[in-house]
Amino acid sequence: MSRCKMVYGLMLCLSTIGFVAAMDRTCEPIRIDTCYDIGYNITGMPNLVGHELQQDAQLQLQTFTPLIQYGCSSRLRFFLCSVYVPMCTEKVPVPIGPCRTLCEDVRDKCQPVLQEFGFPWPPGLNCSKFPPQNNDKHMCMEGPADQKGPDSNMRIRNRNSRPSILRNHQEMRTYIERKAPYNKIMNQHYGLCKKFRHSDQYYYINRTERCAVECKANIIFSQENKYFADLWLAVWSVLCFLCTLFNILIVLLGEYRFRYPEGVIVFISCCFNACAIAYLIRIFAGRYPTSCHMDPQHNVAILIQEGLDNVTCTIIFVILYFFKTATDGWWVILCITWYLTNNQKWRHERLLRFSSHFHLFAWGIPCILTIIILITSIIDADELLGSCYVGNQSRENLLHFVIVPSFLYIATGLIFLFLSHLPARPAKEVYNQVQTNPIPPRVPENLDSVTSATGIFMYLYVLPACCVLGADIYQFVNREDWFAADTKYGPVVEIFSLKLFMLQIMGIASCLVIFSTDATKRAYRRIRLTRQKKPVPSYLRVNPQLMNASTRSKRSVSSKANSETIV
Repeated sequence: MSRCKMVYGLMLCLSTIGFVAAMDRTCEPIRIDTCYDIGYNITGMPNLVGHELQQDAQLQLQTFTPLIQYGCSSRLRFFLCSVYVPMCTEKVPVPIGPCRTLCEDVRDKCQPVLQEFGFPWPPGLNCSKFPPQNNDKHMCMEGPADQKGPDSNMRIRNRNSRPSILRNHQEMRTYIERKAPYNKIMNQHYGLCKKFRHSDQYYYINRTERCAVECKANIIFSQENKYFADLWLAVWSVLCFLCTLFNILIVLLGEYRFRYPEGVIVFISCCFNACAIAYLIRIFAGRYPTSCHMDPQHNVAILIQEGLDNVTCTIIFVILYFFKTATDGWWVILCITWYLTNNQKWRHERLLRFSSHFHLFAWGIPCILTIIILITSIIDADELLGSCYVGNQSRENLLHFVIVPSFLYIATGLIFLFLSHLPARPAKEVYNQVQTNPIPPRVPENLDSVTSATGIFMYLYVLPACCVLGADIYQFVNREDWFAADTKYGPVVEIFSLKLFMLQIMGIASCLVIFSTDATKRAYRRIRLTRQKKPVPSYLRVNPQLMNASTRSKRSVSSKANSETIV
């Protein structure tokens, strides 16, 4: 009775979802030679490892040809075919693959053979993901009965060569040695990285389920490109660091009076200085110690995909990403305060009330984005610069964490720049504002020069920001083509060189604003006074008249003493 209920429940389940199967899954004949005559001839894609086409499944099955020919298990061919071309029926909406018992039986017999020749059991054939048994909840195939010894009836039909069977261990070793380059690649990435350019320099990482490039590989950039990038990075990093350090020292020594909007340049200069320090850390630490780490699975150095594996890489990323994003944020604040000052006629005191909001916007957004990236472990290294950032190896991360924030910052700043060109507030409103606060603040003598320098800097910042954003979009659009196996062209190196130049040129240009302030003169005077002798305090100075009287009295006393001595 229980068996009848089981069959009845299975039939009821199949009848209710049969029409969905016709809509969601299309069955097709098996067109792979290896899987002919295995008990069924209809399959459906995608298969149990994610292949959308039978051609992709056939390429993957070819990597198991030596193992099938060796005959470690008579059920191996059926098991592989049930995974890569699972059985399909219009009555079941999901593919019908192997049962777990079949997988475990094949694995127990064939895994020792793979391990002896240095091959791990493929992660796509993990037995835990298959149903434990065929029942009314999960349908699976148990396969043919096991036969003792190598399967002498097993034949691989090949149109170009006669079928062959490797009957003993020595022939298996000979086959492995004859296919050494091919099997070396299979040992690296099990055929899962064939879609990439120079696939022999890739390794498939089980932990991340991604293909990682060898650390010293030249995939899309040559060694000459990398050498020039190191020199180019060193020159502009040093210049940017020196110029921004000059700005910081002028502000500290010159008792700089912070005022909006020109005072925002101080924070922008500090951000550029921090970015220059991060690049200098990369230069002094070296390319490979910064961008590579040893993978324990293959025991080779690979280009970092998760920066948390390398402390130096993580530090460089945090500094670069946080302060680069903060630089864009402070530029937006500069545009906002410029609009409020020149168009809405706000005074510095009124803007100072919103200082906490400005800092929260400029520092808060980069902090949140940086924390998200660190939690999700998506820091990766750049092949050209050997530096760590986000989106170097992932188009999705490049879009979400680099392109979109940069675009929003630039768009917001341009909106306020456009609004600043609209007609200013009427003179009557400005007059009323002056009447409510009749004591105007002290205005520096060189305010016009500072204001003009600030405006020039604010408008010039748009060009480097747009160039950097354009280079990121260029990488996002063409990245897949650069790394494709059938491609013959790579990126334009000059675009990345221009991007690196534009990332640091505004740090150098920030000297224009700081140099035009009174802080420069005060710092110069302060340094000059330290070199001169300090004047004698008034209470230590001697009156000349008193000194002359005391001198005459001393002389008279000495003359009397001399006369008495003579007598």
